[in-house]
Amino acid sequence: MSLNRNMPAAASVAVHIERNAHKFPTRTALIEENGRLTYAELDAHANRLANYLLAQGLGVGDKIALLAKSSINWVVAYVATLKIRAVCVPLNYRLTPEDLANSIADAKCRFVLTTASYRTSHLAGVNLPQALIDDSAGANGLRAILRDSPAALAPQAYSDDDLQLIMFTGGTTGRSKGVMLRNSQVFCNSVHEALDTEMNERDNTILATPLHHAAALNCWLLPHLYLGACATIMAEYSAEKMLDMIAAHKATNGFAPPSVARDMCIAAQRAPERLASFKRWYVGGAILSGADRDRMHALVPGVKIFYQYGLTEAGVIVTVLKEEDYDKAPDSIGRPFVNFEVKVVRDDMSDADVGESGEILVRGPSVMDGYFERPDATDAVFHQGWLRTGDMGALDANGYVYFHDRLKDMVKTGGLNVYSQEVERALQKHPSVREVAVIGLPSDKWGEEVVAAVVARDGQTVVVDELIAFAKQSLASYKAPKRVLVIEYAELPINYSGKIIKRELRTLLAAKLGQS
Repeated sequence: MSLNRNMPAAASVAVHIERNAHKFPTRTALIEENGRLTYAELDAHANRLANYLLAQGLGVGDKIALLAKSSINWVVAYVATLKIRAVCVPLNYRLTPEDLANSIADAKCRFVLTTASYRTSHLAGVNLPQALIDDSAGANGLRAILRDSPAALAPQAYSDDDLQLIMFTGGTTGRSKGVMLRNSQVFCNSVHEALDTEMNERDNTILATPLHHAAALNCWLLPHLYLGACATIMAEYSAEKMLDMIAAHKATNGFAPPSVARDMCIAAQRAPERLASFKRWYVGGAILSGADRDRMHALVPGVKIFYQYGLTEAGVIVTVLKEEDYDKAPDSIGRPFVNFEVKVVRDDMSDADVGESGEILVRGPSVMDGYFERPDATDAVFHQGWLRTGDMGALDANGYVYFHDRLKDMVKTGGLNVYSQEVERALQKHPSVREVAVIGLPSDKWGEEVVAAVVARDGQTVVVDELIAFAKQSLASYKAPKRVLVIEYAELPINYSGKIIKRELRTLLAAKLGQS
């Protein structure tokens, strides 16, 4: 983007907050269980913390780690970091102290914003200056910082090219990599979300997944703060608490991975009126069946479901299946967002034909520059300006994208490829199935065999032979699971963003089958 040099950079979240503090000073920006902040208060709080950070010698380009549960203070810390043109490094508090120390070192952080409890439990081995963003007393506690630091911040020369975020990937195949996102890239994602999913300044989004995760931060919090809308923050998810907070604060929209959406539907049976204010239900990260959609529509007549696909490296969201398009391509992940392009390629990187399966490549203005100080890893995921997602899929003649599987999750059985999501989609249609996840496990006969873990709906019984026969009604025989294990919902390894962790599931099922 090119801007008048006398004007602040439009892409900076710091600028969005300051503008909205003048435009909507008394409008509520943030809500949590026991408090709220207006835009004027959010801007003033962030300015005070920014002045404190400046006094610690921090400034342009410095990396500041942020380790805390989701809260209003988390957002204040985030905005304050950007106000001094520093780089925020959000950290997952569920990681081990060793993993956190590695990420802090890899990002070359100079400072940590955290809480008293995490300083003790997670950061004992991190030798960096810290400030506490909980209610801790002391000069480095937020209470004292907000009391003693000035509320006016000297003008900053914000740039659209400023690095805003280093977000670490899950690290499922080795040491986590830090995704670099600049102000302009984060801003474009906010605009894409707002335009393509009908967000507006009167919205209130409920944030049930942690703010250190790209979905909650980039796709729902920041677009709402850009628009001058409201965000309601949950420190910990539970379906009952989420429904109660939606009702109490009249949330108009929110994100729920399919497992969370199903959980909410079960909990909402007792008092469905708690969802009366919901207008848009965002879903992504796994399969959402037609039956799931029917339950959601029955609970909230008129609600629009936006089924989305993305990845942190894309900054984040790439495609969306809109309510109006569902009947045209019900098994798809929709079409690309505005300003985004998607193509599918073969192993030799030539373009696949319509309907032909291959790797999904994406291109757009929110795609990352690369991984922080990992040039080899960066080179491996780009091809002639396109980001390689590592996901398998196909395109139809009308531009709808179909997700088949993660490359690493594809099952190779008897020399044939089986996409786990295709099998999951077939099993999900059975009325007794609540959750399902498909993996490949070693087999002397087949090399790998298709194995499914299934959770039954409350009050229902899953009969294994019947379920396998049901799958074969819509799948080729070799794609149907060779084995089905019925497990309890509590056994299913689901992470903080509502996704089933297949590497942990593989270990669990192997142990149950005596393969450990």
